[in-house]
Amino acid sequence: MAKAFVNQHIVPKRYLDRFASEVDGKNIIGVRFCSNRSLHFFSESTSNVGYIRNFYDVRDKDDPKYWEHFFASEIDSLCGAEMDSIIAAATLSRNNEVVLTKHAKEVLSKVIIAQIMRIPSAVEYVKGIYPEVERQVKEEALSILPTELKSQYGEIIKNLNLDAQWQKEQLFNLAFSPENFDKYCRLLQERLWVVLVNMQRSNLPFVTSDNPVLVEGIGRKEVGVFRNGLGTPTTCIFYPLTPTIAIANYPKAGFFRLAFDDLDGRKKLLNESNYVVTRNARIVEQSYHHSFIPQPLFDKIKKRN
Repeated sequence: MAKAFVNQHIVPKRYLDRFASEVDGKNIIGVRFCSNRSLHFFSESTSNVGYIRNFYDVRDKDDPKYWEHFFASEIDSLCGAEMDSIIAAATLSRNNEVVLTKHAKEVLSKVIIAQIMRIPSAVEYVKGIYPEVERQVKEEALSILPTELKSQYGEIIKNLNLDAQWQKEQLFNLAFSPENFDKYCRLLQERLWVVLVNMQRSNLPFVTSDNPVLVEGIGRKEVGVFRNGLGTPTTCIFYPLTPTIAIANYPKAGFFRLAFDDLDGRKKLLNESNYVVTRNARIVEQSYHHSFIPQPLFDKIKKRN
């Protein structure tokens, strides 16, 4: 079983397929890759991009592929028929019509939260705060030991190295515990949801990447959930579902509170090129390795480079 999953997608393949074109029975996607400050553009099957070998492997569970199986069954499966239904509702409805049901928001919130927490940048953040976390863990471990055991094992605990693998395992255990994961999802569900339909798709489609959820803060330059938070009244989330359709999730505060009844769950036609260009650029900038550019934009960019 341990060898069943090796190339583990950090973004669901079913998600990437929606930005691809079918060629000879395969889903082929336009890829932008930056290496040694050089840009490379190539076309590849969605099976062969957006993954890291054995990234989700763990030592603290009986099944080393526990998290890969979890994401496949609990998250990636939602990117199939469930997401098809959401996209169909957005495509077939009229402008300004409510298209996101309570269930649709639940599905989207699970996919978005999981995507934020399952990627390398989340692990890198934990590494950044690791010294403080390590100190707290060791202090707590020592505090619950009786004096005799503390004198015997205290120095061992103090000198224990909690390595990068341990840090990753703790992140997954914490973020995806049922209590915490449900709490994060509820935070999103209670906010303002807008379905954006890109009317510039034929020339300027939404792009995506192996880090596709854009978390921005009003008045802040830094992006990412760990820089802006989920529950703060300034955090805005953008998540492209297809080259044509994206989800915008806003705080239920300030102007957004006033517009809540008029906007929540509704479909809005988007004709603003600058908005699309800015969101695209930020998603490309925050990618881990690969950005994915749909046709015909990919061919235009490739010719210029």
